[in-house]
Amino acid sequence: MKGRAYLKHDYLGIVEIVEEVDGISSISFLDEKKGPEIFSVEVIKCKKEIEEYFEKKRTKFTIKINFKEGTKFQRSCWEAMYDIPYGKTISYSEEAIAINNPKAVRAVGGANGKNPISIVVPWHRVIGKSGKLTGFGSGIWRKEYLLNLEK
Repeated sequence: MKGRAYLKHDYLGIVEIVEEVDGISSISFLDEKKGPEIFSVEVIKCKKEIEEYFEKKRTKFTIKINFKEGTKFQRSCWEAMYDIPYGKTISYSEEAIAINNPKAVRAVGGANGKNPISIVVPWHRVIGKSGKLTGFGSGIWRKEYLLNLEK
């Protein structure tokens, strides 16, 4: 592991930022810290950018990300999510169309659920076709909070 940092949010809990090799490989919500902080340049930059995001001072991230795992299909879904603009939402079916696989709506949902880089790769911006908040491994309440933050 090249770096790890934690950010404490009063409502969302602990956000863990991890850089494995060359870029941020994981941003996740935790109930408690997993280990010591190991500061790398990219982890420090990411922590600052997420703090700015929570303060409504940042709408786009400039950190380097590295999808160290995932299938080609999963990475295509994550890349499509990365392109969803701040404050906008799309449906799972719109995401499936964006990756040129319109019949893969359920598979898109499954791939999104394995997204290792929360917030920066904004799974919270993908909602049900009806507008309902669906599927968010970190809790629908976090998804709702992040969407409200971006309004």
